Amino acid sequence: MASSGKNLRQRYTDSLVALQESTSGCPYSISHRLELAKAYKSLGYPDLAASDAYKALLLVDEVVEKGEYHEDALEAAKTDFTEAKLTKVTLDKHDSTFQDDDVAEWAQNDCSIAAYDMLIGCLLQCGSLRSAFDYIARARKAFPHISTFEDYDSALSIKVSEYLKTKGLSLNDIDIDDYPDKGLVRREQYPWNHHEPQRTSEECLRFLNDEMAAIAPKLEVKVSELPILSTESSGESPAAGTEYVKQLGVFAKQDIAPGEQILEEKSLLTAISRLHDTYCDACSVMLPSSQKDADRRTESTIVACEECDVVFFCSIECHDLAQDSYHPSLCGVSVEQGKVSAGEAADALYTSLLVRALALAQTQDLHPLELKEVRYIWGDYHGQNLESSWKADSDGNIVDAFGSVSQTLPFSFKSNVLTPLHMLENMEVNIFAESDRYDTWVFNTILAKLRGTASAQQGPDGRPEIGAVHPLWCLANHSCSPNVAWQWEGSMRFWAREDLVEWGDGAPSTNPGIKKGEELFSHYCDIRLPVKERREWAIGALGGECMCPRCCWESAHSHH
Repeated sequence: MASSGKNLRQRYTDSLVALQESTSGCPYSISHRLELAKAYKSLGYPDLAASDAYKALLLVDEVVEKGEYHEDALEAAKTDFTEAKLTKVTLDKHDSTFQDDDVAEWAQNDCSIAAYDMLIGCLLQCGSLRSAFDYIARARKAFPHISTFEDYDSALSIKVSEYLKTKGLSLNDIDIDDYPDKGLVRREQYPWNHHEPQRTSEECLRFLNDEMAAIAPKLEVKVSELPILSTESSGESPAAGTEYVKQLGVFAKQDIAPGEQILEEKSLLTAISRLHDTYCDACSVMLPSSQKDADRRTESTIVACEECDVVFFCSIECHDLAQDSYHPSLCGVSVEQGKVSAGEAADALYTSLLVRALALAQTQDLHPLELKEVRYIWGDYHGQNLESSWKADSDGNIVDAFGSVSQTLPFSFKSNVLTPLHMLENMEVNIFAESDRYDTWVFNTILAKLRGTASAQQGPDGRPEIGAVHPLWCLANHSCSPNVAWQWEGSMRFWAREDLVEWGDGAPSTNPGIKKGEELFSHYCDIRLPVKERREWAIGALGGECMCPRCCWESAHSHH
């Protein structure tokens, strides 16, 4: 049975990859987008299926409303229409004459119904209930006699009621805007993702150590063994039957004294959620607020972009780096995401970081996953073997929406699909013709990397205000008993902790400072919290429960 499931999954994957590879030949085909959506859904990726179903709806609009890609979309729709009619044996092979209006009507009806059906079903499976409500309303208005959409409306009410029940609320207590729109999807290195490097290879280590030497001469990148993390709670020690995986880590090349600064790294993979005239657009350092501040910080001169005059830089260096690396793609483009609730502020910041990564790639004419800022970051993908964990029934249908594979990547239709696609369109990217670079699986992969590594700072109201990813700093692995401390203000700085965290009888007898050959451990959560809360906070960044010695010891002893 396992072998049968393995072969079935492989066949489904091969079919999907064939569709992906043929997209460049028919980027405007509505039928092709729907076939892609079906293929993703059959493999347990409803999030990716929703994206192509949405693109199918966009292409319907192009055909019917005569949008920017109308001519290309109409020609593709004519081909789709002919094939659809031939399949139904209602059109004579030698008499394929029809009017453009016939094609538009077919797209507006048959294709729209199929696309709405796929999109809404997938949104419900992904937990994007607010988005599902929106598209159910649109579908019911356009097709009031289709019972499928009435059924989806009932299913949505049940899901929202179940969610509210956990909060002690009812449907009468909230507005539509309060419907949950975020769920979890699979966080994995997709089988068709060939951009992920062999991170432990000599070639990778050589590149990373050349980069590291420029900013931290006392440090080096080496292979480290880490326990495979689980989403299931456990108090066991990593030594108790836990599997390990080879990852990268940062090690001391020589002794490092307590308090000694050992790394300073600047990054252009930054994001500002608001107050764009307050921070440097490139490095996110706070700009001097007055001439007096500027005089005090003589090394800093506020420089504006000459073209758009809406973003500012702390120096000529940052201005020039931005113009060479990302800003031409964003110049004059509004990156505001509209009204964002406090509960969604963090997700909006991750999306802003994603948009910056896309701008870096577009400006440098690179695939986003080939950017050095993200290429070598591990996305904390699940450690499950798909050959054994992916499950389908005897009819070849997956046993649940995700094929029985764990889900740890936060997903909302707005953050993972709508906003990045909208921003790309504003950057004058053809989202249909460039699907190989700018597909949702690429967005998900980048977000998986960002969620495990991004630093953020809060504004006065507690909302995340600026964020950044420093690709070398983030190679340091996590521990709730770290031996280094860090601070981010324009640049990321690392130093050896002068005071180590005190914890229980299981604490190792070590002194501050780092010896030659020892691994550096940073921290991705508030290490002052109790173990249960630390693990809950860190699971989004780590992709599973923290298994550091402190967490394992405290978890085991909390049961006694």
